[in-house]
Amino acid sequence: MITGLVHLLWRLLLLPFKLALALLGTTFRVGARVGSAPARVTWAATRRAGWTGTSCFALGVAAGLLVAPTSGAALRARLAGAVAGGRPADPELGERVAHELAHAPRTWHLPQPEVDVVDGQVVLRGAVAHDVARDELERAAAAVPGVTGVRNELDVVDPDGP
Repeated sequence: MITGLVHLLWRLLLLPFKLALALLGTTFRVGARVGSAPARVTWAATRRAGWTGTSCFALGVAAGLLVAPTSGAALRARLAGAVAGGRPADPELGERVAHELAHAPRTWHLPQPEVDVVDGQVVLRGAVAHDVARDELERAAAAVPGVTGVRNELDVVDPDGP
């Protein structure tokens, strides 16, 4: 009984590596090739791991996705940023900056700008009444943890003008 359990645990431990190697077209045996069609790869990996091992792996992936600390959209954004060669995108940084601007004592009463984040750089767009408001919004955005820089594209518009 214990030997079978140890064998099952060992197979479950090696399953992700076997599947990764099967997707690359190799196996643990040097020189052996697995079929190139995805159905054949899946069938071969399932046959080697067994239905129990494959089912446990699928349940583990599902449980991992359920308890993931971030949403799927955030993970896809980070992956897209990493693939593009830049820093991983942080979709929550823009929300944190906008929240800080709306609640900071020096900026809550000002017209709130549009906030975009590009590689950790915050871009502020919109219109403000004077240069002091423009500078305060920039300082408040720069103070948020995770911000590497602020590009201030705020326009100063005369409120009494045409």
